[in-house]
Amino acid sequence: MTIDEFAAEIGMTTRTVRSYQARGLLPAPKRMGRSPMYDSFHLTRMRTVLRLQHKGLPLEAIRALLEPDLVLRQFLPTGGALACALRQNPELLHAAIECVVVTRLPDGSLELRNARAVLAAGRRGAPIAHTVNVLVQAVCALQPHAESAFADVQRSAPSVPQENLAELAVEAFRIAIAAIASHDVSRTA
Repeated sequence: MTIDEFAAEIGMTTRTVRSYQARGLLPAPKRMGRSPMYDSFHLTRMRTVLRLQHKGLPLEAIRALLEPDLVLRQFLPTGGALACALRQNPELLHAAIECVVVTRLPDGSLELRNARAVLAAGRRGAPIAHTVNVLVQAVCALQPHAESAFADVQRSAPSVPQENLAELAVEAFRIAIAAIASHDVSRTA
């Protein structure tokens, strides 16, 4: 859909759609040649935003719920420290990009994709390179299990759209890991 078609579908103006994009509530449209195009993911996302807004949540709270990494990255003291630490360790940089902990942007800068995990791992003041290294190792160790869990969720819910299914699988995996961690903590206490 073009922006005009998308705006008409959700009952907004194109200016409002662009405003939601600028605030980080709606991802940028995909490009087909020179034309920006919106798809079912954008519709689902915008309908979710509107539903949460209708229930009284402010836009900043909705943004934090839907894109916690975007919000948390603002509070991470990484920026240049992350880029510097990773560029000094090419193996770690390659591993972090390969397991999608870090993304290289078109301008060459690095973007941390898992701010929550880095915040959690670095709470005690660990150096950023060490924190990212721990995260990379954890992702590599968990990936085979995550792929298997995602396949199980996919088989059990074939009618759920792929993008929603991925969120569901991630949240189920996160809950399972938290349950295991709390069980281990209660046994040692």
